[in-house]
Amino acid sequence: MFYQLSIYVKILSIVSNKLSCLRNSKELFEIEPIFENCDRIMGVSHFSLKRGALILLTALTFLCGPAVRAQVGNPTNDQRLTLAIDVTESLHITSPSYLSITISGGQLRRGLIGYDFSSQKLKNLAAALSPADVRIGGTYSDFLNFDLTSDNANCVEVTAPGKSSMEALDFTLSGQRWDNITRFCDQVGWDILWDFNLLDRHNGSWDPTLATEFLDYSSSRGMKIPMFELGNEPNLYERKFDVDIKADQLVKDYSTLKDLLSQMPQYAASGLYAPGVNNLDTFSSSRKYLAQFLQNDGCEITTEVALHHYYFKAEEAHTQDFMDVDVMDTLRTQLEFAYNISWSSCRLRKPIRFTETSTASGGGVPDVSNAFIAGFLWLDKLGLSATFGITRVLRQTFLKSSYALVTKNLKPNPDYYLSVLFKRLVEGPVFSVSKEGLKPEVRIYAQCVGKSYYNYPDGAIVVYYLNVGSESSVLSLGQFQGTDVHLFILSPGDENGMLSRKVKLNDELLEMNASDLPSLEPKPHSGDVPLAPKSFGFIVIPEADVQLCKQYHRHDDGKIVSC
Repeated sequence: MFYQLSIYVKILSIVSNKLSCLRNSKELFEIEPIFENCDRIMGVSHFSLKRGALILLTALTFLCGPAVRAQVGNPTNDQRLTLAIDVTESLHITSPSYLSITISGGQLRRGLIGYDFSSQKLKNLAAALSPADVRIGGTYSDFLNFDLTSDNANCVEVTAPGKSSMEALDFTLSGQRWDNITRFCDQVGWDILWDFNLLDRHNGSWDPTLATEFLDYSSSRGMKIPMFELGNEPNLYERKFDVDIKADQLVKDYSTLKDLLSQMPQYAASGLYAPGVNNLDTFSSSRKYLAQFLQNDGCEITTEVALHHYYFKAEEAHTQDFMDVDVMDTLRTQLEFAYNISWSSCRLRKPIRFTETSTASGGGVPDVSNAFIAGFLWLDKLGLSATFGITRVLRQTFLKSSYALVTKNLKPNPDYYLSVLFKRLVEGPVFSVSKEGLKPEVRIYAQCVGKSYYNYPDGAIVVYYLNVGSESSVLSLGQFQGTDVHLFILSPGDENGMLSRKVKLNDELLEMNASDLPSLEPKPHSGDVPLAPKSFGFIVIPEADVQLCKQYHRHDDGKIVSC
């Protein structure tokens, strides 16, 4: 029946944003039975309901109650929003390395295609994202071996075919290739988070033999590795690899690693990040594993809690998901779970970071995760994670995959320029923004302005927003009324619209000049700020004169005084 109604899909998409029979993280448990009822009767998921036939709208209206009916009618145009920011206290403080990146183990296994470490263009693209942490890890890190005697810098040796399925995944990293990677990271300002092979085991425990060789070699060459992990999403090992590593055993394995590092002055102070479980909002097994890990001395053994997050699987995603506020809110659910588990499991709450995250797992959605439309989820993730105090958000990945910031041919995707602007503009204290009067389709965040690039005054703040709706809004600057602002508004770069692989800044197309990045200059503006439909960007208020921002940027003997 549903397939016969496909002609109504386009009509339904117009009103899809008005439906509210969807997840709300604050009332998740109260409304879950409604979802289950919708799913059972309609035979489709709650996300799919928004893309189904128009005839379902009537059924949804009665099935899901007044909330749906209230959302459907009476649209308003050019809603006027008054900016209200509490600048008297900060929710949290983000560091200059808050937005960071990853290099996946799979890319390492394939020889780091696209990573010509002698390329000035590659260096410029990477350096524009510094300072940053770079996680070198992922699924294939659990099959990595190290050969310090090899001087093969041009390729990574892969185990020959004919071995068992697990053995066939093994590959070897040469010493010279590792030299090149660490030298590059030093040059561009990236701090390495190295992910050790957790499947290298002996009698049920992690075997540190190869790790010792790796660290000895790295230490002898003065390589900086300030962060370490063991494995990748260990809660999934039994299903993926038929290897069951319980949470309490993982704590023991991390203790072994910590003892090993303590014997090496170069790495004794390096941080440990665990357990790297995925999507607490979706998998109860991930929540259980995290709780068990922390409750079995994981709080004491690790520096920060490490988590992974993806909004959806690549093969299950639809283009509309990238601008769906209900999809965005699933991240809030993950963050709430993370902090509740941390609070209840540790004597003192542990800091939390995303060591791997992007839009869609499995490499991303081709021609979507690398298009302009992906910026909505990316910017909202950065803003929402900052309000929750996440210490790092490591974007999967820097180069090559569909969800990468840069193509293998070194062409920046739209999210690259969004990321560079975020790095240059956003830093320090995070402020609470009043949600009163805001439509769900409009998200607004506020922080202090970073000073490393544009040299704004110490008291300046930046407001960053996204409007995924089809209606315009006008933002009045509230307590900052009458002050001039600088706009950094991003829009699609060509006729492909939301699926454009190019991006404009203040209506100017961003293109590299050989190896040099384009100038990312602001547009001066006075008065209210229009928030166009399906747009996002940054609004800098140079003369905001916020005291907490002044305190953050005040230096005492070279050390930043945090507020």
